Amino acid sequence: MVRTLVAACFVLLLAVPALAQDEDYPRIQTSMGYANLSLRNFIGDSGHHSGFTNSTGFNLTRTWGLENYMGIYGLGNNRGLTNSITLISDFFGGKATYRHYSRFVPYALAGLGIGYFTDSGTGAGQSSFATRVGAGFDVPINDTMSWKVEYSRMRFHIQTSPTDSWTSGNNISAGIVFTLAQ
Repeated sequence: MVRTLVAACFVLLLAVPALAQDEDYPRIQTSMGYANLSLRNFIGDSGHHSGFTNSTGFNLTRTWGLENYMGIYGLGNNRGLTNSITLISDFFGGKATYRHYSRFVPYALAGLGIGYFTDSGTGAGQSSFATRVGAGFDVPINDTMSWKVEYSRMRFHIQTSPTDSWTSGNNISAGIVFTLAQ
């Protein structure tokens, strides 16, 4: 009985690499690009704010993965002064990808994170809890690069108006994705 069990385990261990060869998907990816965040500033005006983004993903399976998204946005002047507000955001969450098509790879994502708002004039900063939900798609260029477009809704627990303690905005980003491990 023990010999049969050991032989069965040995056969299964030999079969695992053969099964894994069918799974051809990128294991680690990183991207950088441009983002535009529509977010209310601290005096109540809404606007579109440009920024730089970087996201790094670890694909655990062909469909499921983990992603870290970081964005740095210039939010403009505060109350008409020469001080400018900068937002540094970082989100960690999950990503569900549908890899059925070879020329178009749609995905959905959700994450929790933090937003850090700084004032360049005073050096004061304030951090806040944040959430992110969105979707996007990758268009492969070759085996190691692809182009991505993504829409997400970001919410920050920071008060910019007297009646609301949450501020939310739409984030549209585009960039180049590099595959680091296949």
